[in-house]
Amino acid sequence: MRDVVFEWYVPYVLSRKQQLVKAVMVSAALVFFVDAVFFAAAMLFPSVILAVTVFFLARSWRYEYEYVYVNGDFTISKIIRKAKRKDVYHASRTEFEEIIPGRITGQGRQVRDFTSGRQNAPAYTVRCRGELIWVECDPGFISEMKKYYPIQTR
Repeated sequence: MRDVVFEWYVPYVLSRKQQLVKAVMVSAALVFFVDAVFFAAAMLFPSVILAVTVFFLARSWRYEYEYVYVNGDFTISKIIRKAKRKDVYHASRTEFEEIIPGRITGQGRQVRDFTSGRQNAPAYTVRCRGELIWVECDPGFISEMKKYYPIQTR
């Protein structure tokens, strides 16, 4: 028996907005801390609060997606801080309705984004069980899916 197995990872990239929020909060914490050391000790409390907030916020943004395709079963897992794994989506190849290059939206369906967040990353839309799933696919996975679905290449 010939098994078909594909496994690949997609690390999440912070958006410009998230990078800006992180930079502003770190800068504010540093300014408050310096102000507390040299001028007013009361500023130490806001600097500690900002530092703790930045620490936990930045940790929550460190995750990646793992895609696993084994003999028709497709599973997407979210790996948080390279320590905790959570299965976020599971489907069978027979439940796929269509695979479309690009990010398709609308059509009265819920959109679930399991991509890296990069703007120009090659993504595909999988229409499955009334949902639109955005994934960044491995070339081997796309060639396997071409056996079952007509997929246009870019």
